Amino acid sequence: MANVDTSSYDSPHEHTDQPKPTHRVGIIVINGSNAIDFMGPNDAFHEANKSSASSIRYQVDLIGLQPGPIIGSSGIRTLPDKIIRPNLEAIYDTILIAGTREFRPFEGDHLLLNWLRRNASSIRRICATCTGTFTLASAGLLNGRRVATRHDHAKQFAKMYPHALVEADRLFVRDGAYYTAVGGMAGIDLCLYLIENDCGRATFLDVARMLVVFLRRPGTLAQVSEFLKAQSIQNTQISQVMDWALDNLTADLSVEALAKRAAMSSRNFSRTFTDEMMTTPARFVENIRVEAARILLETTPLSIQQIAHQVGFGNPANMRRAFIRAFQAPPAEYRHSIERPEEHTARPTLMKA
Repeated sequence: MANVDTSSYDSPHEHTDQPKPTHRVGIIVINGSNAIDFMGPNDAFHEANKSSASSIRYQVDLIGLQPGPIIGSSGIRTLPDKIIRPNLEAIYDTILIAGTREFRPFEGDHLLLNWLRRNASSIRRICATCTGTFTLASAGLLNGRRVATRHDHAKQFAKMYPHALVEADRLFVRDGAYYTAVGGMAGIDLCLYLIENDCGRATFLDVARMLVVFLRRPGTLAQVSEFLKAQSIQNTQISQVMDWALDNLTADLSVEALAKRAAMSSRNFSRTFTDEMMTTPARFVENIRVEAARILLETTPLSIQQIAHQVGFGNPANMRRAFIRAFQAPPAEYRHSIERPEEHTARPTLMKA
């Protein structure tokens, strides 16, 4: 059972005599964190409190590692609500450790590690973003567990913590009571996932609208969007062709057709493209079609057949095969998992789930 109190709360959208149960959230902030890694989750939980659809209230504490202001990577300063001390009560339903972009030792880590080890079993959910995953691993809490961390930290993490299982190129991963995310906007994606599990889809949608989030990305997505990769191509001939391809997914996007549009031979186009993008043109075209299909599955009621035609797969069978390669699930199963996220209410243990 989570630590819950029943202090009353008047929603700006709803007035009721029935008090809402309170879920305590502690965001542990390491100096040097980007503001989005701790203020983004803080804002998401507070926006959930404003939703008339929410049946609970979040109370969020920013927790520092030492007295004095928390200093973000941009120099922003904010005062913590609590300080990590041996006697800090484990009154939290959810703990989130906001890491830094650059991995480096930080002051007060022994106090934090000891506090985590001592209290982990009484906290329902323990989350970490960016290098916060290193903190959880240093406490011995990720042994045998699947972990997401930034792609540029993955090799270092795997070398330092060989008993954890790094899932390369994922936005966030859940394993039992432990949730790890790569930081930045992925930390907000994770919090939206938690809010949807706690409060339901209506509250999640209210929060997403307030934060002007286009959609909640599932944790299985790659850390770098295929659309962003297409826009980052340095070779002008190829970049112009890929810009056209993004706007014309139903067109003939074969190697021969793309090479002709680039005024290059098929062989030279394939070699240049692969050197630039570290993948073949055919695989890249499939990936951008899958990403476009995923967005339509999440945001529209279009049928799978309609989506398959709209993004250029031609028929549902082709789209199904591509989805299984990308997400290990066919489109219908993927859509079902997005519409009904799994709810987790069990008390965590230190053992692998």
